[in-house]
Amino acid sequence: MKPFNSKPFLILLMFAGTMLRAQEFTNYTSASGLPADNVNGVAIDANNQKWFGTQAGVAMFNDVTWKVYSTADGLIDNSINCIAVDKSNQIWAGTDLGVSKFDGTTWTSYTIANGLVNNMISYIGADQDGSVWIGTSGGISHFSGTTWTNYTTANGLPADMISYIRADAIGNVWIGTWLGGLAKFNGTSFTNFTMADSLPDNNILSIAIGNGNTKWIGTYHGVAVFDSLDQWVKTCRTADGLLDNFIQDMALDSKGTMWFGIYDVYTQEGGVSWNNKSFWKSYTMTDGLVNNLVRRIAVDKSDYIWIVTGTGVSKLSDPHSEVGEKTGLTLEVFPNPATTEIHFNGLTSPGNLNITTIDGKTVVSQVVGTGSNTIDISGLARGMYILKCSTGTLTYTGKLMKR
Repeated sequence: MKPFNSKPFLILLMFAGTMLRAQEFTNYTSASGLPADNVNGVAIDANNQKWFGTQAGVAMFNDVTWKVYSTADGLIDNSINCIAVDKSNQIWAGTDLGVSKFDGTTWTSYTIANGLVNNMISYIGADQDGSVWIGTSGGISHFSGTTWTNYTTANGLPADMISYIRADAIGNVWIGTWLGGLAKFNGTSFTNFTMADSLPDNNILSIAIGNGNTKWIGTYHGVAVFDSLDQWVKTCRTADGLLDNFIQDMALDSKGTMWFGIYDVYTQEGGVSWNNKSFWKSYTMTDGLVNNLVRRIAVDKSDYIWIVTGTGVSKLSDPHSEVGEKTGLTLEVFPNPATTEIHFNGLTSPGNLNITTIDGKTVVSQVVGTGSNTIDISGLARGMYILKCSTGTLTYTGKLMKR
């Protein structure tokens, strides 16, 4: 066997459980039941129904059937900028003409005349106390169900153009702005954060609350992570594993995996990335995503990932078949993709190696030793395989691409 003397391209593969359950994208468009393919928002209600804000109304999907709402049903406008679900399972849809609330039967609309600070709605965030925070192009409005309270730069906001709102685990409300950076509202006063506080950019695109009440702040130039004490911890960029630095949205799933919806308006590149501890993975249209123009992302109660784009909606099923839930054994496998042979390091005791096709047929089976191993795959046909190595008590499973 010829020696392997080229510089290896190492890929640390920490795939979960059985890889025979590969991720699957299911795509939905106007042909499926959406009122329009241009989708701007997604929200998951208490019944695990999915609500989508589109340029032609609101669509509800219960995994079987679609229901569409428009101005004929009471919406203030059919062009929806954002959508949210509050603590009472009411649906809120924001437009350029105001905001509409759906209680399951009736749509009720609110404008400046009712107390809104501005009619151009950019984002709606639900608070844990049942109230809602409505971001606009002219400040933010807080609605308790009976009372409106408005906040602008005159009250301490760093800017009046609001981009994102997220309530944390201890009652603070985090507000993203255009050009002004980030604000934290504790119920009494605002604390503002800018690039001087380690934000990668003062244009805030998205906010997520991670485990331990960490704050993940998405910008034009990557994600800043702040700890439970609101101190900067790190910044994640493409060099760390992100597909691109334009972070349009983020969502945390029940496994502790953070999902990133990405679209760079300048390069027109986008897709979805996820991070679990030190492992990163990304998906684009080549993997089955309906479109790379990702706007929002949400996780449902089954841990399925819902991605809304400029040309439809994608659902990513079984996302944790590749998330870092190790079965105890971590290997370095390289190169991958491979042509004639693969190499892997990391075994501390002898084990058994099996390479199977996607449909389960074993094509390579041999005993491997501790330390480094080289496996001949020159006889395999081009395509995707499953590599499994077991040392008795520990197991590693990962994908292998033969080219």
